[in-house]
Amino acid sequence: LNPAKLRLIYEKFKGDDREEALKDFYTENLNDLIDNYVVEIAAEKEGVKVSDKEAEAAIDDIMQRNNIDRGKLDQLLEAQHQTYEQYRWKIKIDILTSRLIGTVFRPKIVVTDDDIKQYIAENQSTLDLSDMVELRVLHVTNKDKLDEAMASFEKNKDFRDVAMKYSDDKTASEGGYLGWVELSLLSSGVREAVNNIKQGISKPIEESDGGYRVFYVEGYKSKSDVNTDQRAKIANAIINKRAEAVFNDWIKEKKQEILIQKKY
Repeated sequence: LNPAKLRLIYEKFKGDDREEALKDFYTENLNDLIDNYVVEIAAEKEGVKVSDKEAEAAIDDIMQRNNIDRGKLDQLLEAQHQTYEQYRWKIKIDILTSRLIGTVFRPKIVVTDDDIKQYIAENQSTLDLSDMVELRVLHVTNKDKLDEAMASFEKNKDFRDVAMKYSDDKTASEGGYLGWVELSLLSSGVREAVNNIKQGISKPIEESDGGYRVFYVEGYKSKSDVNTDQRAKIANAIINKRAEAVFNDWIKEKKQEILIQKKY
């Protein structure tokens, strides 16, 4: 129990309020003790242990990384109504939990391509991924030239050749090649014109000055087609979330088993 927090309750509350606060205090402490006790016993049954020396080393590392000494740590803990011994036990349980998840549960989690796609779909805003298109462009200044260019394309189906011959764009010498572009970064008009085209020509976009632009999608990459590094990070996030969920369910089962065994 935490004597500092207990003392605070006696100082702050009186009568029925004190009794209620004391009840909550003892219930909270009892639940924490039970939970930590269950983690220790369940971990030991899986062959996972953490010594007091390891917990002390972890605390020393925390103090070093935060540039504080033992005295400062004790002050911070006292402000949180927590003793050093309670903090050390918490660190020990945290390490046990991490080891259990890492050695017992993570290796059992399998991530499929569908899992990756679903994760991407559900986390688009945080992943900053976008479909990509490989584009060429034809730019002409009037309708007659557009019709002539489109007639040429219908005949030979070679957009690169048509762009080199008819386009007024600065990319004409390169067959109108724009390279790979994120779909989300295109203007709304262009994005609408090339959207859902995996390969092929877009409808002409009429410009305010009477000119026209036509785009040709040469390649398409879905945001789901992530590279190796991105896939590894996504898979790791999925595994972490699932392993933690499995661990929590496992601890609930172990809690029931252990409490029943101790009761009888």
